[in-house]
Amino acid sequence: MIVVIAVGIGLLLLMVGAVLGHMANQTYATPPDANTVAANTNLKTVWAPALWDLGMFFFVGGLVLAAVGLEDLDPFVRLFLLLLAFVALLMILANPATIFG
Repeated sequence: MIVVIAVGIGLLLLMVGAVLGHMANQTYATPPDANTVAANTNLKTVWAPALWDLGMFFFVGGLVLAAVGLEDLDPFVRLFLLLLAFVALLMILANPATIFG
């Protein structure tokens, strides 16, 4: 059950990070003031990547925990979980800021 919760929290944090990253790119009908511009910059450069990284940590950790901790799974399922975790880890190392533009 911990594995499912870890993967679920990871995917939820990935979604929230993506939403915040896209909210920072919104346009306004009137020119925004300096506080709004600073808040949007904060969302785009601090909060969105931080939530994305935390979500990837939980997601990769849940996948590795499932592959290592659940011995009753088929070996090919365990291998698939490890490969999926490896690909997600490569996404983290590639540069998470590129996902938000």
